[in-house]
Amino acid sequence: MTKTNTILTERRGETGGILWITLNRPEKLNALTFPLLADFREICVEARNDRSVRCVVITGAGRGFCAGMDFSGAASSEAPSQPVDTGIDIEGMRLNFRNETETYIALKRLEVPIIASINGPCVGAGFDLASHCDMAVGSTAARYQVAYVKRGVYADLGGFWSLPKILGWRKAMEMMTTGRFMSAEEAHEAGLTNYLVEPDELEAKTIELATAVEQGPPIAQKLGKLLATKTAGMDFENAMLWSETAIPLVMISEDSKEGGRSFAEKREPVFTGR
Repeated sequence: MTKTNTILTERRGETGGILWITLNRPEKLNALTFPLLADFREICVEARNDRSVRCVVITGAGRGFCAGMDFSGAASSEAPSQPVDTGIDIEGMRLNFRNETETYIALKRLEVPIIASINGPCVGAGFDLASHCDMAVGSTAARYQVAYVKRGVYADLGGFWSLPKILGWRKAMEMMTTGRFMSAEEAHEAGLTNYLVEPDELEAKTIELATAVEQGPPIAQKLGKLLATKTAGMDFENAMLWSETAIPLVMISEDSKEGGRSFAEKREPVFTGR
């Protein structure tokens, strides 16, 4: 599925429905490169069209989750982000930035639940990445920073959009304007992570959560996520109109019938995504 070994994928879970994605540059704390982002984008596009994928997990190899973008040396040689000395090409910069934004857009387009398994430092573009996931399991070894502001920039890969929704306005503004590090405990208290565990418990807790998602009804899960996303800025009545349109799609599914049968038979349901 990938062209480089800087991002790895494997299928896990009881039905193989968990797509486990590992950023694999441990020597650089999994800092992102343009080739890695291209592979990541391709993985997301393929996963969106693969009905066997019921849950996506994103984590990092080694001791870091993601240290942000890596613009050093050969890592950025294919698509330098800074203007050259011969002049500032604003349109070129905008189109070049699309190499990054299109990957995060592809991630947000995934219809299945996405879980961040945050094993260590989660900084800059890495913090943005974690904030775009639907759920997160954090290690006590993790720490978080909106590093952009330390370089005179802002959380340009969507952190400006996601972080206030997760952390709340006041905490997000503090992080986005000071660039200070936030501990795993503080982040958990602010609502960034669903669970906070010791490092040696992280993978097991993540698998536990991902398996619970994998066992759920995929059609209902996808529609629930879609409604939560698309109606977030609507008033209640308009949001309910969306629900009126969506509910028949769920009710005629085999999973809905299985849900009723299993309830009547007092057993756990077995959902197939049909």
